[in-house]
Amino acid sequence: MATTSRSGPPRADRQHSVESAEPEAPPLPPEGGWTVDELAQMAGTSVRNLRAFQERGVIPPPVKQGRSALYGAAHLYRLRLVLRLQERGYSLASIQELIAAAESGRNVRDLIGLDEAITAPLGQSPQGATPGTVTRAQLMRMFGLKSLPRQLLERAVHLQYLEPEGVRFRVADVLMLEAAAGLVRSGIGLSDLLDVAERLRTHMQRTADDVLWRLARAIDSYGTQIPPAEDVARIAELILKLRRLVDPVVLAEAHRAIEQAVTQLYTDRLARTINTVATDRNG
Repeated sequence: MATTSRSGPPRADRQHSVESAEPEAPPLPPEGGWTVDELAQMAGTSVRNLRAFQERGVIPPPVKQGRSALYGAAHLYRLRLVLRLQERGYSLASIQELIAAAESGRNVRDLIGLDEAITAPLGQSPQGATPGTVTRAQLMRMFGLKSLPRQLLERAVHLQYLEPEGVRFRVADVLMLEAAAGLVRSGIGLSDLLDVAERLRTHMQRTADDVLWRLARAIDSYGTQIPPAEDVARIAELILKLRRLVDPVVLAEAHRAIEQAVTQLYTDRLARTINTVATDRNG
């Protein structure tokens, strides 16, 4: 249920718990095991992909029972791991190297730990963020709109400010949504606000790419190669420290830039007003 206020627009539902990011343990197979079709379906992939993984040696062969080829929980775990690594940008060649490292006794947990340091959530939302959900009708009331054009809604979804979830939308930060709604109710067009968000996203991405490219050379000098086991822990720790530095640095720099821009804008505006008044008096 959405909460409402007598003095203002309705607020989105708020969620204070964070769902666990831990993967589910593989289910136990039926007696004998799963067929190739069943295994592929359970992992959310195709039989063609599964066979290709087997040919590359990243999935062990099935157990033969007569004329049947059956797969167990270990196959499902391995298949899910391969798919997960692929989604995060690993090539099959890199995955093969990981598998070979594990089979030769190298601590593959450390290597997967490096992947976690790079891609896993830090365990908290940005400072002060409160996630929640909101309906389309609630959005219209919050923003003071009689209608919500589909293209604007799609832009907000594309920017990941809204995430469709059934008949509702999940919001990463309710307070930010309410602040945006306040600006729109004050007369700033929603389309203009989304334009600003898109420009900010583009500039921030360019800045992040540049900064991380420069810092990555000091953190990890191994390029596309998997780091040696003795250096994985150091790299993972540095990456985590770098990621934890992002929030305070970005907030501080954004605050400084906005303050400077606002001061300059209204200093220039005041100067133009004074000049205009002076011209009128002299005229």
